[in-house]
Amino acid sequence: MGRRKKKRNREPEQEDASYTALKILCIMSFIGFIISMLVDTGNYISFSSVEEMKTATNQIPYEQIETQLEQWAEIGIDVTDKGLNRIATMYAIRTLIDVLAMVGVVFMFYRIRVGYYIYVLFQFLYVFVPFLFFGSLALFVVPYSSVAITLIYVALFTSQQKNLHDDRR
Repeated sequence: MGRRKKKRNREPEQEDASYTALKILCIMSFIGFIISMLVDTGNYISFSSVEEMKTATNQIPYEQIETQLEQWAEIGIDVTDKGLNRIATMYAIRTLIDVLAMVGVVFMFYRIRVGYYIYVLFQFLYVFVPFLFFGSLALFVVPYSSVAITLIYVALFTSQQKNLHDDRR
């Protein structure tokens, strides 16, 4: 009986230590989502208003994306109004996916397992959407690093599944 008592006393400490890793991962992911939402929203705004930027008094915003548009045109990405609308739409969808994946992170912070499934689903969509819009040219629109970081975080959260519960315990 004394053995069980000691084991019970150790379990909460071990559980707390392993849960700390999950909490840190959730906090880092939450911060990352805020940054991703800002970047994706900024890209949506930029690519949906290129024509306005061309005629604006302040040309700095347009000059900042003009080089990128030229590079994309060279490799075959449509940078006409229709193409820019497509790029802007992709970034709007990615912003929405950021929000939905963040819901999964909040659930995981509270150790609710369904959060993991929500998170993984929307992270894979986050990676898949550019390929849906641009096929093999997707990695010219969305950097490799973005895809790599997304997949690394999925792997890290997968390693923390043991700390998640099927209900709110």
